[in-house]
Amino acid sequence: MVLKNVENRLERLFERGFSRTFKSALQPIEIGTRIVREIDLTRRLSSQGPISPNQLRVWIGPEDAARFEGFQKALVAELEETIRQHAISEGYSFVGPVKVEMFVDDDLKAGAMEVHADFVGGESQPRLIASDGRAFAVADRPLVIGRSPEVEVVINDAGVSRRHAEVWRTTEGVAIRDLQSTNGTFVNGHRITAVSLSPRDDVTVGALHFRIELA
Repeated sequence: MVLKNVENRLERLFERGFSRTFKSALQPIEIGTRIVREIDLTRRLSSQGPISPNQLRVWIGPEDAARFEGFQKALVAELEETIRQHAISEGYSFVGPVKVEMFVDDDLKAGAMEVHADFVGGESQPRLIASDGRAFAVADRPLVIGRSPEVEVVINDAGVSRRHAEVWRTTEGVAIRDLQSTNGTFVNGHRITAVSLSPRDDVTVGALHFRIELA
């Protein structure tokens, strides 16, 4: 499902001429598939569950690099999102921010690639990801979710209170509390008052869904 989603996003992103360019060369979905395989092969187990590599270095040949000219930044962003989505689906955690880097190896032929996966520690920057595509950094100041235009996460929904809920960082991760909203805040289908969140939790405020990305 994760790879199918990234394939669909890449097709939409590069639909104008991109697919024709790569008919006989390296396909973006091939890079995504290889990255996911490397993540699964090199993941580690810890006392808190499986840990995923968070930094991937990809080497491609000069012929493929020339074809990717102008698309590389967008491709890297999609590959990074693929890693995050795969980690969520498999219950993996990270030791630092996700990063993909692409390099050119003059010895690689068209269609060939090499991928190295590493665990690189770094300061976590949790994000609140909305189902409408928006993303919000969870910093020291709580993120207030609501209908009011003065809050950090605005939801234009009559079923959402003006100040509905807030998300904030804790010593162990991220938590959410309901701000005495009329229709309630739900985590995995259960109405909550306040609770800690994991990346696999589904948060519902009105008709919008949220998830937490911890690194």
